Formats: sequence, C-alpha cells, structure tokens
Amino acid sequence: MARTELKKIVAKLSKADFLKIDQYTQDNCWCTLCTDMATAITEIKVKDTSHRVEHYYGCRCAPKALWDVEETIDKIVRTEQWTGDVSKQGPMGTTCFNR
Repeated sequence: MARTELKKIVAKLSKADFLKIDQYTQDNCWCTLCTDMATAITEIKVKDTSHRVEHYYGCRCAPKALWDVEETIDKIVRTEQWTGDVSKQGPMGTTCFNR
C-alpha cells in the first residue's frame, strides 16, 4: 500500500472519530435489522491504542461515517476483485424488521 493511500485511510478514520464508534452487531442492533448480511471488522492499532469495530451490515443504525471508512478501505485495497461489484445489489433474500 502506498503512503498516500495510507494517509487517505488515516484521514477518513480521523474524520469519522473512529475511536468513539460503537459495535453494530446483530445482537446489539436497536433499529432496523436485516438478516443474512455480511459483517465488516475494522481494527486499528497505534502504539498502545487499539480499537475494533464489528459492523453487521444488516444493522441500519451504524453512522454514515463508519460506512464511509469501510468504503474508503474497500476502494483502496480493491475488495471488488474478490467480491465483484456489490454497490448496486439490494437486500435480496433478506428479511428486515424494526426492533
């Protein structure tokens, strides 16, 4: 990864105030929940500080800043080469309900 790409990720984490973002798991979702979705885990470690966020994509409570961090990382590491372009896919095969 190039230094400029790493700087983009760090800037996005900083803008999102990532160290204060909570977990958005299927078990602790308090808003609209959709089943059968993927989970993203984003973790940073800097010296003695570390923070890990588990984000179940079926939980719609997560802040936009978290989605932005994940999208930035996915673009930089070219996740699409393994997953295909999922940006236009809807929640087919999922069941959503409000909690």
